Amino acid sequence: MKKQNKRESLLKNTQGQYRYLFNWIGGGFNDIWAKNLSEFKSELNRQFPGSKVNYDTLYKATPTQSREWDRLGNMMWD
Repeated sequence: MKKQNKRESLLKNTQGQYRYLFNWIGGGFNDIWAKNLSEFKSELNRQFPGSKVNYDTLYKATPTQSREWDRLGNMMWD
């Protein structure tokens, strides 16, 4: 019998927001906490007015993906 892979749940904070991870068009990456895509876009315009997101790379993170994202970001600054 084939073993089922356990699916990891999405990361959510105490305010019910997901951590959206994304890349910028032209390079770089960032994240925004939001409850849904509409709130994400609103927060994006508030924090980074006029910036261009590559929406093909946008996704909600799991705890493992979030840790890896932070690890990669920290490697850039060390």
